[in-house]
Amino acid sequence: MTEVADEELKRLTSIIRLHHSIGASLDMEKVCRISVRELVDAMGCEICAIMLFKDDKLNIIAGKGLPKLSVETDINSYAPAIKKIIGTKQDIVITDIAHDTTSGCVPNGWQVNSIICTPILIDEKVKGIIHLGFMEKNAFSQRGLELVRLMGKDISIALERSLLFSQTLDLSIKDGLTGCFNRRKFDIDIIAEIAKAKSSGAPVSLLMVDIDWFKNYNDFHGHPKGDELLRQIAGMLMTNVRALDTVYRYGGEEFAILLPNTDKSKTLIAAHRLQAVVGKKQFEGETQSQPEKKLTISIGLANSPADASTYNELIKAADSALYKAKKAGRNQVCAFAR
Repeated sequence: MTEVADEELKRLTSIIRLHHSIGASLDMEKVCRISVRELVDAMGCEICAIMLFKDDKLNIIAGKGLPKLSVETDINSYAPAIKKIIGTKQDIVITDIAHDTTSGCVPNGWQVNSIICTPILIDEKVKGIIHLGFMEKNAFSQRGLELVRLMGKDISIALERSLLFSQTLDLSIKDGLTGCFNRRKFDIDIIAEIAKAKSSGAPVSLLMVDIDWFKNYNDFHGHPKGDELLRQIAGMLMTNVRALDTVYRYGGEEFAILLPNTDKSKTLIAAHRLQAVVGKKQFEGETQSQPEKKLTISIGLANSPADASTYNELIKAADSALYKAKKAGRNQVCAFAR
């Protein structure tokens, strides 16, 4: 068998194995991990990373051999090369970085001498980059480059499928207006959190948050302004809770927040912090529409096992505490008490 035939067989084998390994997977991270593994095996590169764009960042979804695998790589660290890939939708190929003017496409700390950067194209737009780095100069042949391009097309198709699935899933569990999770997701999560808490013996807390006199604001300023207020409040809640806490739009102007592994005293501190954050914010038109000329929130809190042993009991307890906070004059934090 000739050398050309050997390379062709290797190329076909690599593509078939990539197809087989990815299969029908819709998990984006899994698709990226598999792709990195197959690219490294096919090309023998020392560094491989699959990066996807998010806002003005390149997120490293999966990688191997990276000196420091960061969650996000600042696009500005090698912007000229990124702009070139986006603008041309073509590869950047360097066989000897020391003698190439586009060596700026190598992030700091990535000690390589040859690279291939090929775009991930979805709907004819560059959505990410496949980066391969080699320690040797002239480390790959033209056929090797063609293999990377072919595998890149397959990877792009798999990622497009997983992104579409992710978007569809988001539509089913995210609130379209505020971007936080919806009531359907809350109903699923609270059952799971209560079960987890019972199994581990750890506490779980629930906050029910209501925007005070929201109807006044909505009626006075109109629905578009009311919608914008809901988005602002949701954003403030999501920004000011811990990474393990989850914010949901429970309905209308009411939000729910699940706090795993949190006892009642710590939940009370968290609730007062959220109340203070909203209280300090100056909202457009609040002096015109709100009874106290200030937009505020009321919060009711409850804890399991301190106040409830089932998810229904926990919701009722937090709702009862919220009602008590509203009845006490609003702009209050109230913990459930039997």
